[in-house]
Amino acid sequence: MDIPAGHRYSGEISIERYCHKFGIDLVFNLIFSGAVESINNNLYRIHSINPYQITRVFKKKKEFILFLTKDHTVYNVRCTVKDAENSSITFYAEKSSVDEEKRKFHRFYFCCKDLGDFGIYKNGNELCENACVYELSRSGMGILNPCLDSVKKGEIITVKSKEEDLEVDMEVVHVENKGRYDFLGGKLKSSNQNLINYIIKKYIKVSEEIINELG
Repeated sequence: MDIPAGHRYSGEISIERYCHKFGIDLVFNLIFSGAVESINNNLYRIHSINPYQITRVFKKKKEFILFLTKDHTVYNVRCTVKDAENSSITFYAEKSSVDEEKRKFHRFYFCCKDLGDFGIYKNGNELCENACVYELSRSGMGILNPCLDSVKKGEIITVKSKEEDLEVDMEVVHVENKGRYDFLGGKLKSSNQNLINYIIKKYIKVSEEIINELG
């Protein structure tokens, strides 16, 4: 798919992370934007990249995705880096697919160390004291619960951070056992703070750490 030049596009780089506490692999998406110019045929240049520090990551991660909207449809344009300089990237647009994940920019995945431990409560009683929130969006939450079979589908639970003033009420809509822990997924009913601001704050902190590690 051709990328119309002279426009600014958003994109993401997928970073594989190993999360030690529960021994699982997660993908953290570094989000960026930049202005795209056409060089020839399938070769393009992206510059004026924000955040500018992310250009260091392109020197090690040779693939990324640009989001292109055409006729009200969002496409994932898969790209391969040809050259990475300090202020711009030259790349090939490889192939595209219709983006069916409408919540992409509202769902973020974290390791346990990023957010700290959480307690799970029901009717004021603590069911687990060291759960891990690994997925967050403005309307949902994913939890790794090491206290097996303590939470059932359909229950309303309260999830409290052990490190910060964050308390969320969640309706559990999915429970799946993965050996040493249960995966819990749910819809958020209420929160004592603005979750979008919380997610942005945590995303910025983790992205800076990843950029510094890779750069």
